[in-house]
Amino acid sequence: MESNSKHLRGLIFVLLGATLWGVGGTASDYIFRNTPVTVEWYVAFRLTVSGIILLFAYWLFSRKQQPVRLDRRTLGMLIIYSLLGMTMVQYSFMAAIGYGNAAIATVLQYTGPIYIILWLIIRKYAKWTFADAFIILGIITGVVLLATNGDLSRLVVSPPALVWGLISGVALAYYTLHAQVLLYRLHPLQLVGGSMLIGGIAMNFIHPIWQFDFSFDWTVGLITILLFSVLFGTTLAFLLYITSLKHISSKEGGVLGTVEPASAVLSSVLWLNISLGWYQIIGTIIILGVALYISVGRKEKEKK
Repeated sequence: MESNSKHLRGLIFVLLGATLWGVGGTASDYIFRNTPVTVEWYVAFRLTVSGIILLFAYWLFSRKQQPVRLDRRTLGMLIIYSLLGMTMVQYSFMAAIGYGNAAIATVLQYTGPIYIILWLIIRKYAKWTFADAFIILGIITGVVLLATNGDLSRLVVSPPALVWGLISGVALAYYTLHAQVLLYRLHPLQLVGGSMLIGGIAMNFIHPIWQFDFSFDWTVGLITILLFSVLFGTTLAFLLYITSLKHISSKEGGVLGTVEPASAVLSSVLWLNISLGWYQIIGTIIILGVALYISVGRKEKEKK
């Protein structure tokens, strides 16, 4: 009975976490559209605040149960991961939102699996299969439909948004592959919180968080949305997702994780009045369908 309760809790946590990620992206989109906040300042603020809170959560709840000591090699790997993984994922994703919108940026980030597959094949960790060709072809088709809405003579998504969205997919692939190595050495909260704080410190050299436009007419509503996007859309979302993995399988986490782009698209349509053409909707469905297949079908096949 207790195991069923924990499993249900895990399912609820991953659903909430993925939903908050998606809605948090839309909240960031709203901030970029309606305030002078820049992508650089926002990423610096988001990473710094979330990193401090997540590391405090590790110190408060997990330090005694799973103490971790950093050696020089692990610290070096963590710094590289923080800059090329966490920071690049966050910056490229937010830049894609800034130049486009949260719905497009979130879906484009889900092209990440294609780069993971290509990397594994190039490094000869996996063999080339027809399923891989299907996955790559599917994601390319989805991206083309999303970017052109079926009219190959023009782009309906701005080129910077498209480029940064695809870069976020590459960064996500690196973020995922490198994390698997570091998770053998670090607690998940320590890895995520530490990489966020290191990335936040680095971003502060580009745009310090204390250089904030206080002259702008900040209403209570705008401040609430800004804090929501950071505290709930980032910090709490990561906490819920990490906690959920203790009680559910990676398969369940992968399936329910697709709620993130769905919630981003839905909240963008309802809140920001973002409209998607029919071919863009088809492209979105194709990309998410391929991501779902990778999370479930491909893993089942590999197990067999």
